[in-house]
Parts: sequence; C-alpha cells; structure tokens
Amino acid sequence: MSSKEKEEQLAALPAHWFPGQVWTMRTGEGGMNNTTRFVDVDDISYVLRLYETHRDMDKIRYEHRILLALADRKSQLSYRLPVPIELPEGGTIVQLDEGTGKLAALFTYTDGYNPTWAHPQQLVNFGKAVGQLSSALAAISVELAPVYPPYYEIEHIHPRCSPEAVRTFCLQPPDIFVPQNKELSYIYERFAAFYQAIPALRQLPHQLVHGDINGSNMLVDEEGKIAAVLDFEFVTLDVRVMELAVCLSDLIDPSLPGLELKRNCAAFYEGYQSFIQLEEEEIRLLPLLIELRRLDVFIHFLGRYVDGVDAQGVLIDIIQNTFGKTKWLQENGSELVRSLQPK
Repeated sequence: MSSKEKEEQLAALPAHWFPGQVWTMRTGEGGMNNTTRFVDVDDISYVLRLYETHRDMDKIRYEHRILLALADRKSQLSYRLPVPIELPEGGTIVQLDEGTGKLAALFTYTDGYNPTWAHPQQLVNFGKAVGQLSSALAAISVELAPVYPPYYEIEHIHPRCSPEAVRTFCLQPPDIFVPQNKELSYIYERFAAFYQAIPALRQLPHQLVHGDINGSNMLVDEEGKIAAVLDFEFVTLDVRVMELAVCLSDLIDPSLPGLELKRNCAAFYEGYQSFIQLEEEEIRLLPLLIELRRLDVFIHFLGRYVDGVDAQGVLIDIIQNTFGKTKWLQENGSELVRSLQPK
C-alpha cells in the first residue's frame, strides 16, 4: 500500500465512530509500534490508533477491557488514562478489511508533552504515579484471559527469536555484526543466566502490570505535573515488581556519575513505595528483572531487524545499550538495591 493510500484509509476511519458528522484529522507525536492520528470533532480531540504490530483482536479486546475497568477506578489516580470510545453499534475495535485487515481504535485525548526528569522531585512524582497505577491494577479482575505472556517467558517475545535463534545470533553473528561480537557474547551470557532464575521468579507475587511505563508513554502538563499514562497495549499478568523494574531500567544511564544515577533511582522508589510495599525477595531479585527488561528490548528489536522493519544501525544502538546497562547492573546491582532501602 502506498503512503497516499494509507492516509486515505486512515482519513476514512473516524466515520465508524462519528457517522454523518464532520471531523478533521492531524498528525502529531506517536509511538514506534503503531500509527497515531489525532481526530477533532465538535472541539473535542481524540486519538486514533492503527495497530501495526499484530492483527490479533483478542489482544486489543483485553487491553480495552482493562482500560474500561480502570476508568471505573479513576478516583484512585491523580492523572488520566486513555479510554476506548465505543462504536455506535457497540464494541471498540474496527477491522479495516474483513478477516485480514489491520485493526483500529479511538481513545480519549489528554493534552501534554513527554516528560524529561530534570530533578529528584519529578522522579518522586513519577514513582508515585507508577505506584498509584500498580495499586489500581492489583484490584482489577476481568473475565478475559491475558494474551501477552509475562516478561520471564522470554521465549515468546518474537516468533522468529527462539532461544536457539538468539544464541546463534549472539555467538555466531552475521558478518555485519561481527564488530559487536564482544557485546553480543556478553548479552547471551546474561540471557543464559536469566533462565536459571525463572523458578524463583514464578514464586513472586503476580498481578496486572502495564509493562511499558516510560517517558514516551507519559504526558505532563505545562507545570510539569503528570497528566496521563498512555499505551496499555502490553498490559498483562506478570510479576508485580516488574513494573518497578521497567521504570528503573530507563533511569539507569551508565554515562551518569554513579551517585547521581543511584539518587535518581532512589527518588523514584521513594514515590513508588508510598503506594506499594514490596516483599524482601522482590527487592532482592530487582537487578535481575531490570536486566530482563533490557534483554526483552534487545530481542524485540532483533525481531524487528529480522523482519526487515529496522535497519542495522537501530539494532546496533540497542546492542550497545543492552550491553552497557546489563554490565552496569552486574557491577552495581547489589549496591543499587541497598540504596533503595530505608536508611
């Protein structure tokens, strides 16, 4: 499909929600995985999402069911979440071509911009926002079964990235990735070590988790106050502490001075623990789970490269990032855990 044909297809979608009405459509900031447009109807804005990563109706139904359940608990949150808009005939999902077409949905809109964490108090507020959401998700039970597996079932991240395929790529990389041989060997070493810890991870408390909270999936207002948490596409049942691990993974920047990095993580955890009290074993395994997040991202982008979605340079950046963060965690993970504990 040409880009012109795609835009024409997108432009026709709002009619499913607003038959006989007039709307305008505009582009704006969107994520890497899906196509996003903004729709304005009678001075009200909405977010139109065209799902690009899959055509699985059950995955989207589950995401929407969780969002609607959270909408009933909005008083527990100090910010907004996207709410799927119901179609006139019922349901919240449009299939572009019957049987084989891509899937689309419309959501409520929140104005704001992606945050940058400039000082510790912002990170405390970030932690509070994540803690609030984790607490609300813990209270939700829906009749549908989650479709996405937990993070620790790493073999299911991408259909073409089985454990054996990952091993082959890391230990016998294609010629164009030979310069990254050292980094790939180390990544596979951590990949293999993770598998030994799976029985312990299965024993940790489980609940619903967003699974991808980071600055690109949050909005703040002009005063820097958190306005919304977005993109629940990967919400699933997982280890409770994985939500914390995902957030800390983004805060771990090995280029920062060690004291500053640990201070940032401690500030986030200060806000988070005002809503969630973790068990000792959850905290002990936190460095491993942060590594798991990095391994997950690596395998996700390896799959995108294998599928021809991303160029070599994108995967090289991911390899370097994964290597740097996992190595830092191996050297500093225990101290990081101690820095989170009450003094």
